Amino acid sequence: MEVASIARSQSRMNMVMSENTKENPPYLSIVVLNWNLGRMTQECLASIRTHTLGVEYEIVVVDNGSNPDEKSIVRRACNLHNARLIELNQNLYFGEANNIGVEAARGQLVLLLNNDVVVTPGYIGPLLHALETAHRAGAVGAELRYPDGRLQEAGGYVRPDGWTIRHGLARSPANVLSDPGLHIVDYCSAACLLLRRDTFLEAGGFDPLFDPGYFEDVDLMLRLRAMGLFTYYCAGTAVIHKESATSKTLWSSPRRTAIIHRNHRKFIERWGEYIAGRVFGSAPLPHFERIRWSAQGNAPDPARNLFLRGPGLIGRNQTWSHIVQVAGALRNSVHVTFVADEACSRCRVYAIARAWKQDLGEFSVVRASDVDQQAYNTKVFPCAGSPGEN
Repeated sequence: MEVASIARSQSRMNMVMSENTKENPPYLSIVVLNWNLGRMTQECLASIRTHTLGVEYEIVVVDNGSNPDEKSIVRRACNLHNARLIELNQNLYFGEANNIGVEAARGQLVLLLNNDVVVTPGYIGPLLHALETAHRAGAVGAELRYPDGRLQEAGGYVRPDGWTIRHGLARSPANVLSDPGLHIVDYCSAACLLLRRDTFLEAGGFDPLFDPGYFEDVDLMLRLRAMGLFTYYCAGTAVIHKESATSKTLWSSPRRTAIIHRNHRKFIERWGEYIAGRVFGSAPLPHFERIRWSAQGNAPDPARNLFLRGPGLIGRNQTWSHIVQVAGALRNSVHVTFVADEACSRCRVYAIARAWKQDLGEFSVVRASDVDQQAYNTKVFPCAGSPGEN
């Protein structure tokens, strides 16, 4: 672990966060992820510009470390459709990239939208109305349809064994949820999901526990339920979803299956008692403290800014555990800045700190490549452990 004191630092993430200070922010931010599917993202953005009417909005595209050719396509698409682009150097996967996009967003509401989605005429109005008027609405999801028009998903529920039922998928019964209007469900796919930005951040965003993917959206919506909020499926408001366009190019089928089963085990560890007991009893929801999320700022006194450098991404491994514990112990005497190999959301740091039962107070996060290496002297302290998995 490297520990360094520095006077000043500027990172690309700081630059992104400074966008939040602009006047007259839009009401809605639409966050779209891309990884090596530039043409598909281009089609998604074009549909947004054509069909998102009656609301002030912005588009925030997060590129998850695409290859140069694909990144060039996305840059041109963002320029054409007036979208803000956040470029990452590596694939941080679905949850973390969405966290970064939401933290950079300026709208009161955020729509998480997969780049393999094409929105349809009139899609946004019912979703906005539902989130604004439905009883204790925490999230609202749209009806998902395949490109040929077949129903793909009409909301979903979690079975007592932790596996999910996506109504409409594989011809599972969906007639009850097909009636027009709103239906309370356990979850809706985050392929098209509307939330209040503050709610997303207070819930902690997508938990890195479920990296690289699967169950992170179900987990988020159960955390919303633990906060006293409901997830609604908006019947009759449909978007076209090509489904798993990115994950099918990222992982082989056996690898994808292994990830799903691993994250199912993690999901059961967190939610098993509740989901197993709620059908015939009154199983209590696990308690989750709301995150006191705050935007990144500079250290009040640069001379008291302590940089803590760790390997790889900030995660649930032994090395970062020690770093987080040091940060927690020093929170009242210095302003801690975490330095990692890649951009990192504040949601991720809050989740890691919560896992290690640490209160960090005020802190900053920067990418190692954005730190002026000449601005400080480095002291190296040995630390046990290795990067390992998040």
